[in-house]
Amino acid sequence: MPPEDLEHVFTSEDHYCNFDLKSAIDKLPAQYKSLIVLRYFEDLKIKDIGEILDENINTVKTRLYKALDFLKIRLEEDDDASA
Repeated sequence: MPPEDLEHVFTSEDHYCNFDLKSAIDKLPAQYKSLIVLRYFEDLKIKDIGEILDENINTVKTRLYKALDFLKIRLEEDDDASA
């Protein structure tokens, strides 16, 4: 499923407790953002995400880990900047 088909996921009301996290997620490229939203906000399994996005499970895992690394780095930078 192309990222533009997932637009409803991003336009529905989000309940972020952490605005730094929301900001970091918003800065992710679409392919990574969709993985984070599907995995952690929609609580889908990696296998299900692979089927939805028509991607190999290993590709989904790799991209998910890259997205998480990006978020970690971004949040640490934001935390350092506010200290």
